[in-house]
Amino acid sequence: MLILLIKIENITKIKNNLSVIEMKKRKYDINFNYKDFDKEIITEKIKNESGWMLLPEEALFINGIIRKNKLKNCLEIGVAQGGSSIVILNALKDIKNSLLVSLDLNKELFTDPTKLTGYRVKQYFPELLKKWRLYTGDQAHKFLIRLNIKFDFLFLDSAHVSPGEILNFIEALPFLNENAIVLIHDLYWHFGNVINSKFFPSCISLIPVLYGDKVFVAQKKNEISNLGAAFLYPNQKSHYLDYFLLLLNFWEYIPKVNQIKDLRRFIKKYYKKKIYINIFDKAVNLNKIANEKFMNFSDKMEELKYLFNLGTKWNITK
Repeated sequence: MLILLIKIENITKIKNNLSVIEMKKRKYDINFNYKDFDKEIITEKIKNESGWMLLPEEALFINGIIRKNKLKNCLEIGVAQGGSSIVILNALKDIKNSLLVSLDLNKELFTDPTKLTGYRVKQYFPELLKKWRLYTGDQAHKFLIRLNIKFDFLFLDSAHVSPGEILNFIEALPFLNENAIVLIHDLYWHFGNVINSKFFPSCISLIPVLYGDKVFVAQKKNEISNLGAAFLYPNQKSHYLDYFLLLLNFWEYIPKVNQIKDLRRFIKKYYKKKIYINIFDKAVNLNKIANEKFMNFSDKMEELKYLFNLGTKWNITK
């Protein structure tokens, strides 16, 4: 399998010397070669158990980033069955004092409530459990505050629709090390079904805004894959506003009242400037109004399906 790694450098590197200085301070290596991936530790069993969630080149990419940079404290938000957890834990298995913390809002599997979130790790790879801490049933920041760990690596794979990964990143950022590596999965998941694609996908919206070098894994030259990484620059505080402004888009869902209150307290404590809580409040209020207007969302979607089929029939979509 041919795997190409495409590095997209932040344009500010060209425009100002500050970014060049920050690049010299980089803790981790972003120059990858296929031989660096330690692909031999990705066994057939790992491939089979993660394959329904991660493509083989994606599993190798995650494995390579962790092992080449000898990452120790890894954070995952969005667990589902545990496919990505298996790949990350396998990459960490011989790295001393390493740990994976996995967080998920759901205690039970969202596709099958008879199974627990992350069940495949325990069921198929019990030998990896010693490096794993799984926390479910609450928002990410609630666990992160209690743990108070600084992480080198963040893997985001949660809701895929706004506010999803955007809020997750805001929750995680105060607990990331200065040059942390952020991976975001399912960048173009929303195109899986054109009619059911969402108003504002969170994954592809977040990664271009992250202040750092972007790296993508691809099988063909000049191709962007469904998994991307951002090697964060120092001085993330100068870009807090960019991250919060992403919240001023349509939210596919509104968190519960108690969750919004918890998020407000968190933002006020960890993001000191009043503008950030003001943006959050504005986003919540605007989306409450917007979501009320879409109470008959299923009826609206049926109408769109009808119009789409009609347009295809009469070739008016071309």
